Amino acid sequence: MLKKERQEQIITLLEKDFYLTNSEIANKLGVSEMTIRRDVTELAKKNKVKKLYGGVERKEPYNRELSTQEKIDTNVAEKKYIGQVMNSIIPDHSTIYVGAGTTILYALPFIQKKNLFVITNSLIAFNYLKNHTSYRILLTGGEFSPITEEFIGEVAERSFESLNVDISFAATNGIFENNVTTAQFIEGNIQNAALNAAKIKCIVADYSKLNKSDVYTFRKLTDFDYLITDNHLSEQDFHHYSKYLTILKEPKNDTDNHDEPIH
Repeated sequence: MLKKERQEQIITLLEKDFYLTNSEIANKLGVSEMTIRRDVTELAKKNKVKKLYGGVERKEPYNRELSTQEKIDTNVAEKKYIGQVMNSIIPDHSTIYVGAGTTILYALPFIQKKNLFVITNSLIAFNYLKNHTSYRILLTGGEFSPITEEFIGEVAERSFESLNVDISFAATNGIFENNVTTAQFIEGNIQNAALNAAKIKCIVADYSKLNKSDVYTFRKLTDFDYLITDNHLSEQDFHHYSKYLTILKEPKNDTDNHDEPIH
């Protein structure tokens, strides 16, 4: 049996059984456990299965998008830390875009630069900025999504046609290899409009979102200038994803900034 056929058989077996040991698969396919371990390792790297000690688990797809409220208590410390990294690269007097999602919501209190003009399609980000800052704010129009509490659609996308943005901070549900993903294609479109209007393009994601993918790829990782993440990112992932773009996982020193945009 060829390797490709064998790996397809492993995936077929996992469609019937959520979890199988390497020994069980080896017996079913009539090959050695060592061969199965190699196959499982390759399939896991392709994000097709979940490798476990002594066995393998079926990779469950995203069945539905979690709401903002369902994600509100996830990795809070990491999201706050990301806010410090974001703040360290924003010059005073900048025009910035912040996307929807809880990562950016928790990051906002740590953005403390002077005289910012903040553009967003996120209702919860808008409400925070309105109630806690004196920044100029522009909330896009568009159709409201109650799941992610953001405005989407053609009206929202057209908001960026005449805007010049210094830095856009986009959010994601998962990054796998060169793919930056989201649950709904239309959610990616509004972020692409904001990114296309920006001089500097940043994707914001805590360490847990790497090596995961949602349904749609809305942009390639290589199209961004920076991945902004937290200091819990493993060295292995740091080196792996650094081949696509520059990763910022620590706040830049003020002496590195000099109130000028980073390039």
